[in-house]
Amino acid sequence: MYYVNHRWLGGTLTNFDTIQSSIKKLIEMERDLEYGRLDGRTKKERMEHEKAVVKMERSFGGIKNMTGLPDILFVIDPKREHIAIKEANRLNIPVIALCDTNCDPAGIDFVIPGNDDAIKSLHLFTSLMSSAILEGQQMGSARSYSDDK
Repeated sequence: MYYVNHRWLGGTLTNFDTIQSSIKKLIEMERDLEYGRLDGRTKKERMEHEKAVVKMERSFGGIKNMTGLPDILFVIDPKREHIAIKEANRLNIPVIALCDTNCDPAGIDFVIPGNDDAIKSLHLFTSLMSSAILEGQQMGSARSYSDDK
């Protein structure tokens, strides 16, 4: 499952090709660190490189392995992540969102009424959503296995 847990960057879905090029750059920078390609550089250059990797990892870490657009988008706070919802609507990607009383449900396909401020509430909804996704994936793989026979 892919995720964004820091800040939604505008164009993550609608400008996916550009995001992919940034992700490729992040992967290459991580390889540089891993294989010691920065050993000949100054301490300042290595520190700047590491700082850039940390910043990019925070932005792209959850979608680093994503090869295409998602089939569905699950949003915790639609008021805060309105850009993600607009992008998903523009690309006809269904949106599931946990809506508090201060949220506008416009543009959301499946509204889950609940508290998006309490940690226990967030843990409950995300664990239930995760369990449902994993169960659906298992059902899909079981079906495809039985279809192959």
